[in-house]
Amino acid sequence: MDASPPQQEVNTTVPCAHSDQPGDRIFRQYYTDTDYVLSLEGILKLLSAIVCVISSVLLLTNGTCRTAPSLIPSASFVALSCGIITVVFYGVIVLDLSLYSPQVCLLTDIILSAVMGVLLFLMAVLTMTVCEMIDSISYVHGPLGIVNAGMLLGSAVITYVSVMRRWDALHTPYEPTRPIPTEQDV
Repeated sequence: MDASPPQQEVNTTVPCAHSDQPGDRIFRQYYTDTDYVLSLEGILKLLSAIVCVISSVLLLTNGTCRTAPSLIPSASFVALSCGIITVVFYGVIVLDLSLYSPQVCLLTDIILSAVMGVLLFLMAVLTMTVCEMIDSISYVHGPLGIVNAGMLLGSAVITYVSVMRRWDALHTPYEPTRPIPTEQDV
């Protein structure tokens, strides 16, 4: 007979996968119930990543700024890094990695989209005001950055609103109980 102790089963499930908290269910349902690739948030993220790469390439190939020579490489770096971050985050959601920690993924999505939108807007305003416009391609950088910032900020707002609608539908408003009025109060 074998005197070794019995083998214990290994728990391979994700610890938060079956949480009973209503908030976790709402965040998880946001990622499971919607087709992110065809949703407005997903389309805006994908378009924003494409526009970020195009903006970065245009800045590096045709960007001229004699008054602030370091602005063009830094603006191109901001646009390219925002595009890469957007693509990576889009991949995380499409590959369902967001189901491991949906609340963190959702908050990261909203915060990163807002910060990248503000950075791209700042980059666009700086390139339009500081740099001189020499040829027709020079006029593209600023409006392209503003449109890109609008897409990222719009996706953050749409994500927040859609999750808050789910949250509000689950939670009824709290109304405190009022004491029964006495005859003197009536």
